[in-house]
Amino acid sequence: MKLKISTIDADQGQKVAIITGTGNGIGKATAELLLKKGYLVFGYSRTNKINHPNFTFTPIDLSDLAQINDLALPIISSVNVLLINNAATIGSIVPFDKKENSDIINEYNLNLVSPTILCRKFITTYTYQEKLLINIGSGAANSPIPSWSIYCATKAALDMLTQVIAEENHKNLRVFSVHPGIVDTNMQKTIRGTEEHLFPLLSKFTAYYSKNELETTTIAAQKLYHIIQNSNEFTKNILSIRDVNLK
Repeated sequence: MKLKISTIDADQGQKVAIITGTGNGIGKATAELLLKKGYLVFGYSRTNKINHPNFTFTPIDLSDLAQINDLALPIISSVNVLLINNAATIGSIVPFDKKENSDIINEYNLNLVSPTILCRKFITTYTYQEKLLINIGSGAANSPIPSWSIYCATKAALDMLTQVIAEENHKNLRVFSVHPGIVDTNMQKTIRGTEEHLFPLLSKFTAYYSKNELETTTIAAQKLYHIIQNSNEFTKNILSIRDVNLK
């Protein structure tokens, strides 16, 4: 069954953002910030806590490929449109030989297959609009972290996908993979709740929390917004929020 298509006759000068994973964390904080900045925002996630006249919520399980295939992006007349592929899961934090096949499939679907399909839908749906595509990556793409096998693999693949799309020079498109760093989200709570015998780096992540070294989702969203506002100034396609100075 096809998901309902939203048709929005936005003012030509009004900016539109499509964001996955707006139920909490960075996705929710970014959606709320963009709404304050005058964007029309379309949120896609399993849950929703945002109530705003310019926010349109679509409930969806982004690990369900049938739902992703049926998803039609909103029809808009605005000349500027933004996609932030934010939804992701750390998955089951266990050594690779202890991963369940069902977990592997769901984690690949949510972290890689779903955003890949959405990238294609975004590029083909908004042929003539000025498009900014941001995939939320991770430093884990560059580091083989024990017990994070699928998370590291999918984030590395998302970085490479971003770079290939950039090399193809699609019309009116700028594309980035943005690494947010260590942010105080539910994902970090999940990591800290792991048993040490399953995750040998547990003490390192609990120390981030106890030493107040986690970035807030509010600051992460502000830095992401800086990248959005100044996207023409960046020459690399893989960016780190840590390198953004708001002062």
